Formats: sequence, C-alpha cells, structure tokens
Amino acid sequence: MKIDLFDLVSNPGRELSREVPIEMSEFRTRTGEYPITEKSPMQLYVKNDKGRAITLRASSHISAIAPCDRCLTDVTIPLDLSYEREFSIENHTLVMEDLDEAEFIDGLILDTDQLVYDEILVNWPMKVLCKDDCKGICHKCGCNLNERTCACDRTVVDPRMAAIQDVFNKFKEV
Repeated sequence: MKIDLFDLVSNPGRELSREVPIEMSEFRTRTGEYPITEKSPMQLYVKNDKGRAITLRASSHISAIAPCDRCLTDVTIPLDLSYEREFSIENHTLVMEDLDEAEFIDGLILDTDQLVYDEILVNWPMKVLCKDDCKGICHKCGCNLNERTCACDRTVVDPRMAAIQDVFNKFKEV
C-alpha cells in the first residue's frame, strides 16, 4: 500500500496513525520463496515534529515457512517487525541524504509493502534450523537423521589425509 505524506510534511504538528494491511503473501529473495502463513496489520504512526523532522514508527508480526538448512523440514519462522526512524524536512520535502537507505520512500510516497519487505530481510535468521541439535540428512542415502539412522558410512575424510588413507586401504588388500 502506498501512502502520500505530502499533507503531513506540509503541516507542522500533523500526525497520522493507521492500521495498514500487509499485502505480501510470500517473501522472495535470491535464496528462494517463503510463504507467509500469518500476518497482523502494520501499526503505522507518522508525525511531523514542528516542521523540522518526520518521525516514522511501524510494527507488525509475521510468520513465514522456510526449510531447515540441515534436514530440509519446514520450519515456521516468527518475526516481530519494528521500525523507528526520523527524517529531516527542508522546504516541505524530506532530506535525501537521510533517505539513502530508505528504499520504501520515493519522494513523499511511503510504500508500506517495501518497508515490510526490508524489515523481514533485516530480521531473517542467518541459519534456519528446526532444532538446535538437528542432525541433518545423510549425504549418501538422503534419509533424515532426526527421524531414523541409516547404515551408511558417514566418516568424512580430511582431503589432506587422502593419500595416507589410500596407503591404509592397500595394506588391507594384502
């Protein structure tokens, strides 16, 4: 949803408080597309502070589903989004140097969907795990090691020691 801030920027002391619906149904990045399963409307508050600055506050709660990085099981990721920032005003426009990192404001138009996207991106976990001690999947047969064990040899040989391992394997043949 796009909100025009012209009236707010032009009138010192004016406030805007609104509940804005979140229109995103999935979170897309270069790593994948993650469906949003739960979302609460964004609580948006914008205030013109005596014609010198705009204070912007936004908060919401979102849950998305992503695969576990080790075993690929679906994991629900709850995210509490909260944003607060102040932008300077000069000649009834927002100062651009403050807006260099704020892609969600174009001129005097506030794009709430872009604000939500940016906040999800900032709050997204670096590593998604179904549980802290997730065992992952077997690299040979592909079974989920959290659910069952397999008979595969899972010893990982250090590549620097591969030549020595070959010597030991030849001794067993003799």
